[in-house]
Amino acid sequence: MAPTPWTTNRYPEARRSDHVDVYKSEKHEEVRVADPYQWLEENTEETDKWTSAQDAFTRTYLDKNPDRIKLEQEIRANTDYEKFSAPVLKYDGKWYWYYNSGLQAQSALYRSTDEKLPDFSKASEGSGVGEVYFDPNLLSEDGTAALAATAFSHDGKYYAYGISLSGSDFYTVYVRETSKPLAAVNGKRVDHSESRLTEEIRFVKFSSIVWTHNSKGFFYQRFPSRESHGLATEDKAGTETTDDKDAMLYYHKLGTPQSEDILVMKDAEHREWMWGVNVSELDGRYLFLSVSRDTARKNLLWVADLQENEIGQNMKWEKLIDEFEAEYDVIANDGTKLYLRTNENAPQYKIITIDLSDPKRTHVDLIPEQKDALLDNVVAVGKDKFVVVYKRNVIDEIYLYTMTGEQVTRIAPSFVGTAEVYSRRSLSDFFVSMFSFTNPGIIGRFNLDSFESVSSLDSAWSIYRTTLVNGLDAEEFTAEQVWYESKDGTRVPMFLVRHSSTKKMYGYGGFSISINPSFSPAILTFLKSYGAVFAMPNIRGGAEFGKTYQRFIQINVFNDFIAATEYLVKNKIAAAGKVAINGGLLIGACVNIAPEGTFGAGVAEVGVMDLLKVRKSWTADYGDPHNPHDFDFIHPISPLHNVPTDKSLPPLLLMTADHDDRVVPLHSFKLAATLQHTLPDNPHPLLIRIDKKAGHGAGKATEKRIQDAADKWGFVAQVLGLKWQDDART
Repeated sequence: MAPTPWTTNRYPEARRSDHVDVYKSEKHEEVRVADPYQWLEENTEETDKWTSAQDAFTRTYLDKNPDRIKLEQEIRANTDYEKFSAPVLKYDGKWYWYYNSGLQAQSALYRSTDEKLPDFSKASEGSGVGEVYFDPNLLSEDGTAALAATAFSHDGKYYAYGISLSGSDFYTVYVRETSKPLAAVNGKRVDHSESRLTEEIRFVKFSSIVWTHNSKGFFYQRFPSRESHGLATEDKAGTETTDDKDAMLYYHKLGTPQSEDILVMKDAEHREWMWGVNVSELDGRYLFLSVSRDTARKNLLWVADLQENEIGQNMKWEKLIDEFEAEYDVIANDGTKLYLRTNENAPQYKIITIDLSDPKRTHVDLIPEQKDALLDNVVAVGKDKFVVVYKRNVIDEIYLYTMTGEQVTRIAPSFVGTAEVYSRRSLSDFFVSMFSFTNPGIIGRFNLDSFESVSSLDSAWSIYRTTLVNGLDAEEFTAEQVWYESKDGTRVPMFLVRHSSTKKMYGYGGFSISINPSFSPAILTFLKSYGAVFAMPNIRGGAEFGKTYQRFIQINVFNDFIAATEYLVKNKIAAAGKVAINGGLLIGACVNIAPEGTFGAGVAEVGVMDLLKVRKSWTADYGDPHNPHDFDFIHPISPLHNVPTDKSLPPLLLMTADHDDRVVPLHSFKLAATLQHTLPDNPHPLLIRIDKKAGHGAGKATEKRIQDAADKWGFVAQVLGLKWQDDART
C-alpha cells in the first residue's frame, strides 16, 4: 500500500504557559528552562480534554490504514494458543502453575488435585488436568484487574495475593484459605470477597509478600495513605504524578486490621529509601533486609534473628553491608553461613559466602566472576546444589554447581535463548522454562535424585511440556546473531529474526535490564504479513554484559542504536529510510540526534522524555538535574528540550497509558505537545496514543496487548507504505 496521506498543521491545540524552572549549572551558573506544558503534569480536567482530543486525532489517522483490522485479526489468531508456566510444589502439598487457554485477559492459577506432578502427555487443562484455584478474570469485567504479588503460607493454609487495578503499580493485598478457590461455579462468576478473609492491606507498591514460618503473618512495604486513591475497589491509583517517598516496612498479623499492623522500618531522613525483605527458606530464622535508595545496583544488607527479636522497630539488626558500594542478594543459608550473589569488585557478578559466626564477617569468594559472562541468576536447589544461569553474549547458559563452588554439569547445552529456573530448596526437582525468538516455550525438568544416583544427565533431564502455537510455524523464521561496530569502535551484538526483507528494531538502554530473546506472536505476525526482518541490538546500558558504566553511557546508547541502523543499511538488510525503531527514551533521543533520513519511523513507548523531571530514585541512571554537574550533561540530551528545528523528523508515534505511575505519562504528553508546536509543518505525523485503564505494561490484559500491537505495527506499515503479503496466512 502507499503511505497514508498526511496533512500538516492540524494538531489539537495545547495551551502554552509562561512557566519557567531555574537550574544550577557548572558551565552557566544558572539556567532558566521554559516549561510551557508543565500543566500537563497534573491530572486535571484541562489535561483530560487535551489527552482525549489527541487520542481521537491519532485514532483517526491509524484507522486510515486499510490493513489495520486485518493485522489485528492475524495477531489475535496467532496469539490464541495455550500458554503455561512451570509447576511449583507449594506447602499444601499440591502443584501450582499458571495457565491461559489462549485469549483470556489474565492467566489463571491452576493446581493439581493431589500431591502427584500433573501429567500433560495426553491431556491439558482444557481436557481436565488440574483445577482452577484462583482466576483473576473474575475480578473485573474488562480484565484490567491483575495479580501483582502472591505468596503461600508455610503451613499451606493461606494464600496472600495483591490485586492491581488498571495497570497501577499500587496494589491491595487480600488473603484466602487454600481450601477456598476463586473459580467460576457452573460457568457463573463469583465474587472474590465472599470467600476470602477480612484482610485488606492497601497502598502496597514495589513489594513482595513474605510470610514468617509460623504462618501467623507477613511482611510488606507500603507508602503513606492517599485520599486520591479512593476505595480499594476503585481504579484511581496510578493517575498521580508525585514521587514515591516515605516507604515503610510493616508486618501484618493474620486476622487483624491494617491499622494494627506492626511498623518495622521507616527513615524520615532518607525518604527515598525502600525496603525489601526475605526470610531464610529452610529454617525461617533470619530476616534479611535489603535497603535501596535508587536504581543503582547497590544496596545495604541487614540481618535480624527472628528467634531473638520481637518483630517491630526495636529489632536488633546485624548490619552486614552498611554502605552503598555494591549489590548483595541472599541466595540461601546453611545455618549461619550465607550465600550471596554480588557485583562487589566483580561487574559480571560472583557468588560469595559470609558466616555470621565469623567475628570478621569475611567475604569469601565461592564461584568467581567470569569476565566474559554475566552471572544472571542463581537458585539453590536440593540439599547442596545451585542452578546457575550465565548470560554469555546475550544467550543463557544453564549450569549445575555444588554449594562448595564446583561446576557439575551444563544443562541443555544446545539451547539458544532465555532460561528461567523454578524450584524450592526443599525439592528434588527443578524446572527450567526456555524460550527464544522462534521458540514459544519449552519446560524442562531436572530430577536431582536421578542425577545423583547414576550421575547421568540423560537420566535426570527431560522435556516436561512444550508450547504449541496455532497459525505460526517456527520453521518459517530464522534467528541469528551478528556483531557491528559502534561510533567509538566497540563491538555490539545484534539479533536478526528474518522472514523476508524490511526492518524493525527494538532497543532498551535506560536501566540495567536486558532485552532477552523472547517469543512474540505480534512481531512474528508482522514479519510474516509484510515480509519484514526484526533486529534487536543489545546496546550498552543494559545488563547483558554487566553494569560497568553509568550516566555517561547514555550517549553511547544512542550511538550504538544509530550504528545498528547504519549496519543494516550498509549490509543491505534494510533500505535507507526503511528502518523503523521502537523503544522509550532511546527513540525520543535518537530521532533528535540522528541525521535526517536515518530512520523511516519511530514508536516510543512509555519513555522518560523530560530528563529534568526524573524521579529522584532514578538519578543513579540518568543523573540528578538539580546537581549542577549532572545538569550540564542531562539538559543537552533530554528529548523534550532538544527537538530540532533544522530538519524533518520521521513519522513518530508516542505511546503511553493513563495509569502508568512508574514512567508517568507527563513525559509523553509534554513531548507530544512540544513536537507539534515546534514542528507543525513536519511532513510526517507526530502523534500520541494514550491507552485508558492501563499502566506501564505489567498485568495488561491480552486484548489490550493485541490492540496495542496492531496499532504499533500498523503505524509502521502505513507510514512506510509496506505491502501486505497475500500468502501471510497459509
